[in-house]
Amino acid sequence: MMDSMQKPHIIAVVGASGSGKSTVVAQLQNDLSISVSVIQVDQYYRDLSHLILSERDKVNFDHPDAIEFELLREDLQSLKRGESIDAPIYDFTVHNRASVTQHIEAKDIIILEGILALADPKTAKLVDRVVFIDTPLEVCLARRIKRDSLERGRSEASVRDFWTTRAEPMFFEYVAPWKAKADLVLSGQEEGARTQARLKAWLLE
Repeated sequence: MMDSMQKPHIIAVVGASGSGKSTVVAQLQNDLSISVSVIQVDQYYRDLSHLILSERDKVNFDHPDAIEFELLREDLQSLKRGESIDAPIYDFTVHNRASVTQHIEAKDIIILEGILALADPKTAKLVDRVVFIDTPLEVCLARRIKRDSLERGRSEASVRDFWTTRAEPMFFEYVAPWKAKADLVLSGQEEGARTQARLKAWLLE
């Protein structure tokens, strides 16, 4: 694969919330034998400084409109040209963009990771290959409850409400169809090292 595409190239890693995308990508990023840059789509949520916190909480963050795809495309194009970027950082505890940014260097492989990575057609056209992380939704929900309670201070009832009214419907509309189109489908329940090995071998074949 590496020889069949011009470097650097973009690989989208998609799946439901809690499917294990971030874990797989983090393992790959920590592998020093592969030159990887990672862009997390969630960091590109639109700035909501004009809204008070209670109004921000009503925003459907699982819908593509919540993502500033214009900026995301600009940054992806810069990385494809071999240029580094200063990507936004999102503070999920207050539903707003942080004042600091993260510096990302252009590498041979650019991983675009996120639920909505392919929800915008113009952004999807910049992607060279697609990896789908396939995990039962009941497992995803359990993981999201645990994560959001620990990292974002949300109650289980709140997480379940977000899931049934926003996350699950948006998954079926914007994410699930990509499983049939993906170049590689991985299980989000498989042992981590085995998944990482499969993904690495696929990237380097």
